[in-house]
Amino acid sequence: MGDVEIKKTADMRKLKKPLLIIGLPGTGLVGSVAASQIVESLQMGFGGYLTSADFAPLAAIHDYKPMPAARIHFSEKYNVVVILSEMTIPVSSSLDVAEKIYTFAKSIDASSIISLGGISLKEEKGEVYVVSSNREAVKDAIARKFAKPIKEGATTGVTGILLAKGTLENFPITTILAESSEEYLDPQAAARVIKTLTKMTGLVIDTKDLDKEAQELSKSIKEAVIKSKISRRKGPSASEGGAMFG
Repeated sequence: MGDVEIKKTADMRKLKKPLLIIGLPGTGLVGSVAASQIVESLQMGFGGYLTSADFAPLAAIHDYKPMPAARIHFSEKYNVVVILSEMTIPVSSSLDVAEKIYTFAKSIDASSIISLGGISLKEEKGEVYVVSSNREAVKDAIARKFAKPIKEGATTGVTGILLAKGTLENFPITTILAESSEEYLDPQAAARVIKTLTKMTGLVIDTKDLDKEAQELSKSIKEAVIKSKISRRKGPSASEGGAMFG
């Protein structure tokens, strides 16, 4: 098993108790999509990457440029650091990744960690949930009605490990989870996560691109459903000119 390492490629010492945001793949790829949008919207610089022999051997290509799939971006202007991954973190590496991220957060004297992701509770479409080691963050979400708390349940992977660690060590770690599709990439859920993050932190992040993608995706899905219904109505003998209706 390969040990996870965080390699810094930039000096982040000018950051003053920055907010650390994490976006990893999961339901609807919400975490990765939201984190990428934040990096683009805030024009954040490249600050480093995560590496392990257990990680998938791939590079992410953005604007013609190959980049590590799991990487760090930062902004001195907004005092924010983002860790995002465009590859699935192996289950066997989850504990090590969580430990390295936590140690990294401490090394930059992060004020708190906020993880972004998707969830499929299939209760209410468009809902956003919040889980936190910081009770005040949950109380604020309830009072201002921008997210619902989760009283009972479980969260797994890197985020689950971090949340438990934050509770044990009294460090503010929060996850924002948007109700999301399990079948396809969900830009609408990513936009909802970002909008909730804005309400929590005051960061202004543009979600126009995600909103546009969501509209286009919704349109294509509706068209696919309509075509599917038409196809089913025509039945197997449609090609022979004997259309069936029912």
